[in-house]
Parts: sequence; structure tokens; C-alpha cells
Amino acid sequence: MSVAGLVLAAGRSARLIAAGPAPGAPDSASDRPFLKLLLPYGPVTVIEASVGAALAAGLSPVIVVVGHRAAEVRRVLQALGEPVVVVENSAYGEGQSSSLLTGLQVAIERPEVEGMAVLLADEPGILPSSIDAVVAGWREAGADIARAMYQDRPGHPVVFGRSSFEMLGALRGDRGAASLLRDLRHAVCTVRIGSSAPVDVDTAHDYRKALRQRGERSAPE
Repeated sequence: MSVAGLVLAAGRSARLIAAGPAPGAPDSASDRPFLKLLLPYGPVTVIEASVGAALAAGLSPVIVVVGHRAAEVRRVLQALGEPVVVVENSAYGEGQSSSLLTGLQVAIERPEVEGMAVLLADEPGILPSSIDAVVAGWREAGADIARAMYQDRPGHPVVFGRSSFEMLGALRGDRGAASLLRDLRHAVCTVRIGSSAPVDVDTAHDYRKALRQRGERSAPE
């Protein structure tokens, strides 16, 4: 039995584009808006860092749902090889739930998958150890759902057991998993993580903050 990873990577980067160019945007010299998932993050891109953390934590398979500029994102992920399953959500404009449903279908079709850890592609600072801790806490508690509780806020990953897949499948529109967690808050196991949450890169300011966070975590003690 295994826990799959579901990395949501279908968005348009609308808030980051609205905030103006971010430093290091790979196509900032062209007329085409850049895509935040392809921004540099150390030696890799934002999405490679997020997916790489899922792989390092042993999630299998790692399902990446793409949408906006899917072909470009696919090309970057090809280098990560067979453990990554890239699926396209043609209805990504309908909201996050459509991407959840797209990835969920892949997990449902694999009987060896006992749970699914949901991650965001624009949180490149997610640590494999944090993913490991939440998966372990979910297993130990025997809960349907477990989520990370960082020092500063709740966050990802959120692990859903197969018993909760039907509830996930009922989501529609922009009603993402967060709304389900609110509805079922008394049944959700929280796993304490002894660090601050990874930065969610929505704006140019967030991107700079994520790079600083990476530098702090990479600095020798």
C-alpha cells in the first residue's frame, strides 16, 4: 500500500502577473506573461522543487495536475522521470476542485493507493520531512484526514484516506479541499510541524520571501 502525492499545478499565476515582473522570470523579456511555476528556485524551478519534495518523501505515485500552459510545465517535469504522473485538467478555469477531481481519479484507479497527500505546486519550500510527519501522523491516528499545523498557520500537505475520496469527489467549482476541512474540522487530525509554513508564492513579494526562506534553510548552522 502507498500514499500518493497530488500536486496542484493548473493555475494561471494571475496575482503574480498583476504584481509585476518577479526577479528571474525566465521569459520576462518576451511579450508573453511569465509562469510562476517556472521561476528559478535555487538550481531548479518552483514546480520542480515542490514535486521533488513529494518524491523525496516517498509518495507514490506523484500525480501533477497541469492546466494553464500545460505543455511548458510538462516539459520541465519530464526530467523527473516515471514516478511522476502528469495529467491535464482542461477545465482548470472552473476552480481548484476540478483539479482535485482530475488527480483523484488517477488515485482511485490504483488499488494500492491507501491515501493521497495534497500539495501546492507554488509552495517550493515544502520539506520532505514535513510530508513524512503528516503521513506518519495520519497512519498513527487512523484518521480519515490529517493536515500539517505549522508554527504560524495550518498548511500542506493534507492527507486524505481512501475512505474520504468520495467526499473529495463531491466538490464542485472553486470549493477546494479547504472548505471540506472546515466542514469536517472535528474529524481532522492535525500534525504539529516545528517550523514555519512554506511560502505560498502568489505575488512577487511572496516569491522574494520564498527565496529568502530557502536561503535561511540552506545556510550552515
